[in-house]
Amino acid sequence: MGSVTDGSIEGSGYGQRSEEGSRITKIGTSGLGQAGKDPVKQLASAAKARVYHQVESRRGDMAKGLRGLVSTLESLSNRDEAKVARPLLGSAAGLLRRTSERLENETTGELLEDAQTQVRERPGLFIAGCVAAGFVLGRLIKP
Repeated sequence: MGSVTDGSIEGSGYGQRSEEGSRITKIGTSGLGQAGKDPVKQLASAAKARVYHQVESRRGDMAKGLRGLVSTLESLSNRDEAKVARPLLGSAAGLLRRTSERLENETTGELLEDAQTQVRERPGLFIAGCVAAGFVLGRLIKP
């Protein structure tokens, strides 16, 4: 019968003495860490698949909404009152039109890869865009 002092616990297989009798080896502990990683990977994979499915199902609606916004901006830029803002409205309409076309023609994976590349290349612009979007949303949501 093993005891705690000689490095073994009866029936556990954890602290078995090696053949030399001087060193204690751990038996069966490496599989414990691996067993914890597999469910995490499966959960992450399932979450990623769900997000991709949600984006795929809503891409058409987003593109349609952007096309509506493009037509609104173009009609605003054609008014006589918008002479000063015409270049800005035209460039915004062009940007939204290109975004709408990309949403319709590219896969979610391609769009995600491109977004990651842009964020890595210009992190300052990304942060500034997030701040601007937060400011605009805060103004729209505020009663």
